[in-house]
Amino acid sequence: MKPLKVIIIGTGRLACACLESCLLHTENVECVEPENAAFSTLRSLCAKRGVKYYCLLERDALKTFFLGCASPTLVVSAYNSFIFPKPVLASPWLTIVNFHNSLLPRHRGRNAPTWTIFEMDDVTGITWHRVTQEIDQGEIICQRDLKVPSDVTAINLTQQTLDLGAEAFREILASLLDGTHKAVPGDRRGEETLHRSSDVPNAGILDLSWSLPKVYAFLRSLDYGKAKVFAPPRVHLLGKQFVVLGYHHKLEEAIHPAGNVIEVRKDQLILCDGGHCLKIQFRQN
Repeated sequence: MKPLKVIIIGTGRLACACLESCLLHTENVECVEPENAAFSTLRSLCAKRGVKYYCLLERDALKTFFLGCASPTLVVSAYNSFIFPKPVLASPWLTIVNFHNSLLPRHRGRNAPTWTIFEMDDVTGITWHRVTQEIDQGEIICQRDLKVPSDVTAINLTQQTLDLGAEAFREILASLLDGTHKAVPGDRRGEETLHRSSDVPNAGILDLSWSLPKVYAFLRSLDYGKAKVFAPPRVHLLGKQFVVLGYHHKLEEAIHPAGNVIEVRKDQLILCDGGHCLKIQFRQN
């Protein structure tokens, strides 16, 4: 089905990039933002480019909006938190494609960069896929690989995947608009773990029995900079619980020549494995 209109639902840099790409092909584009940001880059871009913009926060309002589409429409889910209900998915007028920031089926669900880093994957990537009732299990339209840097944080990896997703979208957009895009079933033999927004690596607790690289991965996996995606990690030490305030973003040369060492200072925890050390700032909870 060749779409006559495009609706972009999402937020932030990816939604904006998808909008700019779509406007190179058609003027019949609308944008929906399912969250209320203090400063919305998507709303500002829509105002600048003369594009209809809707901020719809309620699930019922979003459902009604999409069920109101009565002509062939391409729906681009670009960093979007709204889960399309069954009646919307059943609409004969809608072709819905979604961006996901991992190589599906690995790390389905929310906060995929967190799990990529925590599980110390060497490679991640992005997926554009059709939307079905099963989360992140629709047929795959395209995937792109991305090597995971050894010191990348969750916020940095998120940004890298968003940029890669925007690049891939530009490549597949023409086929989406003329109805010739192809999609293939995902490899269901791979990992089927579904991460929910409430899921946190190791319940947010730093385990001092981990190897130093694992500790470093754990801290980076929860590091979204100023965005409060997760509560600060905690660590149990000397019979007390402490909150991690920060950490050194590079592994340093070990200050102890060999063996695993834990050194506790007034407000700093130093972990060494004989080759490298990691400095962690903390306070008592």
